[in-house]
Amino acid sequence: MAKDAETLTSLVADRVGEGRELTYRKFEERAIDPVSGYRPSRTVLWKVGNGQRVQIEPRLIRAIHAGLGLPLARVQAAAAFQYLGLSATAVAGGLVLHDEAVEADTEAVRGEVLRQRRAAENSRDS
Repeated sequence: MAKDAETLTSLVADRVGEGRELTYRKFEERAIDPVSGYRPSRTVLWKVGNGQRVQIEPRLIRAIHAGLGLPLARVQAAAAFQYLGLSATAVAGGLVLHDEAVEADTEAVRGEVLRQRRAAENSRDS
C-alpha cells in the first residue's frame, strides 16, 4: 500500500477540531449528503476524525465530502484506502482502485489505457 495515501480519518482530522479550519459543530452543519439529504451526527463525524469504528456507506462518504468541501473522488479514495486497503491511481476517465500486489503493474495499466485511447481515436479518424 502507498504509505503517503490519505485516509478518511486524516482528511477529517487535518481540517476539523480545535485550532483547525472547521469545528465539529460547523462540520456537522455542512456535512449533508447531496443525494439523499442524510446528515450524520456530530458523534459519527467525530468517530471518523478520531479513527474509531463507524459503518461506512456511500451517503456518509458523500456527506463528509460536502462537509469538508473536498472533491468526492478524493474522499472516496481515502475511504477505500482506510477501510479496504485499496490505493487509487488516476487514469484516463477516472480512478482505478488496486491493492499493493497490483501496484507494481500501474505502468502497465496506464500503457493499456493509452493504447485503448489511441485505438479509439484511430477508429474515429478512419
